[in-house]
Amino acid sequence: SSGINAEYGGIEIAFPYTWSISEWEESLRLHPVSVTLINTPLGENREPGLAACHDKQDKFLAGIRKGVEYCKALRCSQLHIMAGNEAHFDGQRQVFLENMKKASELLKGEGIRGLIETISEGTIPGYYLNDVKKTLDLLEEIDSDCIFFQFDVFHLSMLGHSTEQILELFDCNRSKIKHVQVAQPPHRIEISSPGDIDYTAIFNHFLAHAYTDDHIGLEFKMSSYGDASLADDLLDFLKRF
Repeated sequence: SSGINAEYGGIEIAFPYTWSISEWEESLRLHPVSVTLINTPLGENREPGLAACHDKQDKFLAGIRKGVEYCKALRCSQLHIMAGNEAHFDGQRQVFLENMKKASELLKGEGIRGLIETISEGTIPGYYLNDVKKTLDLLEEIDSDCIFFQFDVFHLSMLGHSTEQILELFDCNRSKIKHVQVAQPPHRIEISSPGDIDYTAIFNHFLAHAYTDDHIGLEFKMSSYGDASLADDLLDFLKRF
């Protein structure tokens, strides 16, 4: 799935692994585009990541290595490291920290940035990083110069944060944020539509605080496919910034 129109700088490819590396290389040769972000692979039982899963470190690290292979082939410098939604077990926090520290060593050697993200309960039930304070505390403990926070406005809103609280979180953690994703809650639709989040305020704030070097991924589905007016409204909205 792509997260932003190529006219605006690049695409996200959530899970590129159904295509071989050679297929991606040929596709990018024919259609040059910047890839800004991919996710680590799903687990063999389609778990949403393995970083916080019991007794799966070898499979987790194999997924990191595979993600690195695809990042290099896609010329992508960011890998979202997914934590999984395994039921809580004793020592889970330490497992996650140890896995992330080993992942950071692998990524640093390749010049790839790792990202972790808070994901709301309604999107992935039981996801290990389902609380923003917990995510940021863990990021502090990982203490790596190549692991950062993937700041998803939709998930933060779905976890109960207002526009003002989201902007405060952004300001307090600016140095840790290297990728932003946006969608209008609660239905994860285009940001030009009315909803719970004031995206005019969000984007103006980003510009005022010099969030211009990193990407903003448009990670939503259109509320009505085939409606040209919605697409026009979205493009008009984006051109304001």
